[in-house]
Amino acid sequence: MASPFRHRGGRLVADFDAEEVAVVRHVLELTRAFVAPERPETGDPFLDLVAGLGDEVDPQEPADPALARLLPPASREDAEQAAEFRRLTEHGLRQRKAATIATAIAALDGATPPTLEIDLDQARALAVALTDARLILGERLGLRTDEDSERLHELLDAALAGEVELDDATAQKMAYYDFLSWLQESVTGALLQGR
Repeated sequence: MASPFRHRGGRLVADFDAEEVAVVRHVLELTRAFVAPERPETGDPFLDLVAGLGDEVDPQEPADPALARLLPPASREDAEQAAEFRRLTEHGLRQRKAATIATAIAALDGATPPTLEIDLDQARALAVALTDARLILGERLGLRTDEDSERLHELLDAALAGEVELDDATAQKMAYYDFLSWLQESVTGALLQGR
């Protein structure tokens, strides 16, 4: 059973069993695949930068609502300005998000359950990566307001009490969302505690 993160000698430490680490890692892998740039990187920083500025990038807001939440428009009032900004920045933003998630995954890969020990940079990357994962799951669960979130917790509690039955896919998404929310709160709280 996972324990909250706590500060220990400039690092964050928590107890996690191997299955919990595997679940978080799996969700972060799916998140990284979802946000990664569609064009593969060449390894040449200049060519990668120029490729990110190309006209072949669709400057329209993403059709997937989860991706639209992760990559919101720069302007809701000026569609032309938003499209131009997206054309110039989306590739780089996706690269940075994927790299941050990769850092979080590497931190999890270094775990030796039951101990999960990460440095502060890894902790910050994990907090950001969890935000992206939760946004995707939240969108898939229809969570857009505090009331939606409260409804989710009530429904999850009712399902655990056997009062309602959920299909397996919905139950899994809800359980992941709840666990990742707790984990993000734990990481963020420990980071703030060390200030």
